[in-house]
Amino acid sequence: MKNLTLFLLLASQMSLAAQEIIPIPVDTTSVWRIERNHNDESCIYFHNSIYYIDGTEVKNGKEYYKIYEEGHYWEEPTMPWDTICNWEYDYSGVFRGGVRTENGKTYGYVSWWDSAGLLMDFTLDVGDTLYSSICYFGKVIESIDSVFIGGEYRKRFNFADSWYCTWMIEGVGHERGLFESMDDPFENWSEFICYGENGIPIFGNENCDITVGRVKNRLEIHDVFIYPNPTFGDVMISLSDPNTKIKSVMVTDIFGKIVLTKNIEMLIGNDFRINLKNQKPGVYLVILNLSNHEKFYGKIIKK
Repeated sequence: MKNLTLFLLLASQMSLAAQEIIPIPVDTTSVWRIERNHNDESCIYFHNSIYYIDGTEVKNGKEYYKIYEEGHYWEEPTMPWDTICNWEYDYSGVFRGGVRTENGKTYGYVSWWDSAGLLMDFTLDVGDTLYSSICYFGKVIESIDSVFIGGEYRKRFNFADSWYCTWMIEGVGHERGLFESMDDPFENWSEFICYGENGIPIFGNENCDITVGRVKNRLEIHDVFIYPNPTFGDVMISLSDPNTKIKSVMVTDIFGKIVLTKNIEMLIGNDFRINLKNQKPGVYLVILNLSNHEKFYGKIIKK
């Protein structure tokens, strides 16, 4: 009986190992929503993008799917009195790079670096280390499990001793995006928001919009400043319009879980502080209810 049980266990493991690895992209309907930014200590430059596939091209005898992006670009000062960071515009049809998967390994290149390199390797096993063009310092595979996505189970590779990028998933990407770096950030930061197929979000924030890239992080009339952003803990929120008051604040993670809520009965001026010190690193949504019955939606990046 023990031998039979052992045989069935080994057979199950061999069957799992023999399963065909789901490629990136799954097909031409694959869409990613990714937010990234660059901080030069005076301004933060944001891109809230939808990555989508439009055609293929051959490089060095290999066919790559061409990835384009559309979305919204905006700038925010690192301090609210800095007024030079004010560019804001929509963009579409911008070439981002190319990607292909062969034998369980995903390769890619970006528009400003024509040479292709390894992005992710889904043939690795527990204890192996991923080194790639977006994972320069290496990440050890701590465990492998599966996630139910789009009607099927897809392998998730969980990294050991990593706070910034903790997983990659076959057929999807990694916690920080697709072409974006997995290494701990310095001036650059990115966040995987959701992944979809056939126009439907099927992983991540399944309420996210994958048809329009524009996300407004400030009101049309009243400027709201959130600083420092990114932050290691304390965040100041300031509303410039003296005739509008902040009535309440709520902060959620990207999956909608409330991590902080506060009613503001008495507020001297229009500035207040919130503390995210005990929250995990990641992107958080801040929602302000204002006295003029409007709402403000913004992003806070916790390091």
